[in-house]
Amino acid sequence: MIARLLAACLALCAFTATVSAQSAAAIRQRMEQRLPQLDELKAKGAIGENNRGFVEVRGSAGNAASLVSDENRDRESVYALIAQQTGASADSVGRARAKQIAANARSGVWVQDESGAWKKK
Repeated sequence: MIARLLAACLALCAFTATVSAQSAAAIRQRMEQRLPQLDELKAKGAIGENNRGFVEVRGSAGNAASLVSDENRDRESVYALIAQQTGASADSVGRARAKQIAANARSGVWVQDESGAWKKK
C-alpha cells in the first residue's frame, strides 16, 4: 500500500515537473515574441517598468494595455515558478527582477524606483 502511494506521488511529481517545463518553454516563447513590441513602446515612453517587476502603461499607444496585460500574466507565472523552486515569495522574486531590469534599462525608459517614484533612466 505504501509502495503504491509512493509510486503515485512520484508519478504526480514527474507529471507536474513535465507540465511546468512545458509551461515555462511556452511562456518564454511568448515573452520573446512580445519583446520587440515592448521595447518599441518603452522607447516611445508609452510603458515603463515598475518596482515589482511588471510593466505599466504610462501613456496611450495602440495595443499597449493588451500587450502589457499579456506580458504581466507571463511574468507573474515566471516569478511564481522561480519562487516555487527557490522557496522565496513571488513578490520578492519580482522585486529583485525589477532591480535588474531597471539597472539594464536603456536610456529614456520609464522606471519606478523603490519609493514608487517614476523617472526616465
